[in-house]
Amino acid sequence: MTTSVLQVENLVKSYGDVQAVRGLSFSVSEGEVFGLLGPNGAGKTSTIEIMEGLRTPTSGRVSVCGFDPQKNPTELKHEIGAALQATSLPDKMKVIEALRLFASFYGRGRDVENLLKRFGLEEKRNAFYSQLSGGQKQRLALAMAHLPQQMREMAQDKGRR
Repeated sequence: MTTSVLQVENLVKSYGDVQAVRGLSFSVSEGEVFGLLGPNGAGKTSTIEIMEGLRTPTSGRVSVCGFDPQKNPTELKHEIGAALQATSLPDKMKVIEALRLFASFYGRGRDVENLLKRFGLEEKRNAFYSQLSGGQKQRLALAMAHLPQQMREMAQDKGRR
């Protein structure tokens, strides 16, 4: 039996007279890869922002990893990560510095070496952000988005010892 980690039920988001999201419902199971596609103005960004707890829905219900983004924003932020379409960091920030900085936001131990290896950034660890190719910048953004998952895995490993 698969566990649903994301549930969206009858989601509605209105901006004045404009209804950006109209009764959207879907669920995503653990381990499932899910894409949200649609034309400009279809409500994709509004939906993602509601799931992240950055925007309040007009109506409907959202559950992410068992948390309501509106009622449990702090707990949710420790469970999810997001890689945006475009990420911007200071040009003179090194890859290793960016990972360590973002790891510090979670207040737990960090293993950035594992993320460097996992995302093929070991050789770029001391490169400035401005020196990275577009693909390397995207891999760095993905590595930073995986920090909550990595922190959770580390805590689970400690519990098993």
